[in-house]
Amino acid sequence: MTRPDSLWRQPHFWELWLGSFLAALADSAYFIVLAWFVLHLTHSPGDLGLALLLASLPRLVFMAIGGVVIDWLSPRAVLLASLLLRALTLLAIAEYRMQGGLSHVLPVYIVALVFGVIDAFYWPAQNAMVPFAVASSHLPKANAVIQTSQQLSMVVGPLVAGLLLQLPQFSVIFAVVAAAYLLGFLALVRVRLRAVKDASLSRRSQSLMQGLVQGIRYAMRIRIVLFLMLASMLINLFFMGPVNIGLPSFVQEHGWSGSVYGYFESALGLGAVVGGILVGLLNGMRGHFRWIALTASVIGIGLAATSLIQTWDLGIIAIAMSGIAMSLTDIPIITYVQIIVDEEMLGRVMSLLTLMSVGLTPVSYGLSALAVHRHLLTPQSLMLAGGAVVALLCAALIFQPDFREMEKNPRWQQAGGEKGGSGAFGQNPLL
Repeated sequence: MTRPDSLWRQPHFWELWLGSFLAALADSAYFIVLAWFVLHLTHSPGDLGLALLLASLPRLVFMAIGGVVIDWLSPRAVLLASLLLRALTLLAIAEYRMQGGLSHVLPVYIVALVFGVIDAFYWPAQNAMVPFAVASSHLPKANAVIQTSQQLSMVVGPLVAGLLLQLPQFSVIFAVVAAAYLLGFLALVRVRLRAVKDASLSRRSQSLMQGLVQGIRYAMRIRIVLFLMLASMLINLFFMGPVNIGLPSFVQEHGWSGSVYGYFESALGLGAVVGGILVGLLNGMRGHFRWIALTASVIGIGLAATSLIQTWDLGIIAIAMSGIAMSLTDIPIITYVQIIVDEEMLGRVMSLLTLMSVGLTPVSYGLSALAVHRHLLTPQSLMLAGGAVVALLCAALIFQPDFREMEKNPRWQQAGGEKGGSGAFGQNPLL
């Protein structure tokens, strides 16, 4: 029975959860469809790498500015605009395909570039929205529910994409994904966020560049945030390219279908769902953040193990290990940053953290695609090498003093000492 003070009785939380889930579901399906469509047209890992590169480069240009816009406007406004633009873009490309277009890859590159620009604003807004949508006492549970639901979309989305890829018409597939974005928009349009305290005057008096500089200076003063940015940047350099370039090419080399590729991605997402549930059961890893070095290492171990397995049913078990480790690492870190950062700076800090975590993704895609295209590495060896480097880098985190002492932050300790536990995931059950 739902208690009167339950998270689910918070105004508009149902809409926030549903909209976030549908948006994440559409993202997950879109990514699978895009990757397979490029391979369908060109049969070239190099062309797939270029598409992913175009989707990632705009983040370098616009993501930091996106954080300022989020703080000035609201995460809700940014999310709504991004969902509507994604839906309209995919509907346009579906109509173009229906009319006999998309016989070559250039229009797909344009779509990837447009989505990359939208992503620069979307992802920081998504992480910054929750603290303004629910009461502070419900923030830990809200983070757990929404993050785990988004990981669930990584299971459902690729499964849906795998089913859609059995259809003969890509125009229908693009239209279905666009419909999911529109449903997410309709859910989130009902959500209302509280205003940031004492921020209106500074918003009106600052220029865009001044707001950005202020955010950078603020983030640089928090040593652990700087360290997390640098660590995320290096880990993503050696993981994103191998998993997104190497894995679909690995599947194709083995003669497996696009549906099998969807199953691999679903296994990664299912592991992330299991990891999210474990985060809630383990109280958000509070008091045990040193273990995050081990869980992060498993991200690389799972990828490396996948490359060594020659049957897809065993391979999905190995990649699921990476998914579990990703949630055990990411969700506690997101909640930690939300708690220790001033809320009027949250959009900018989240944008900078996201920028650093994906900043080398275009480089990772480019180097991975080049290595495979030039036959310097096979998809299998690319996944093996990337996974091994990630495992070693993450294991080394335990030797970094700021990482070992991050739970000594006064705001983190204060949040953990409040009644019911407002830091990490508190003392309450997940649901």
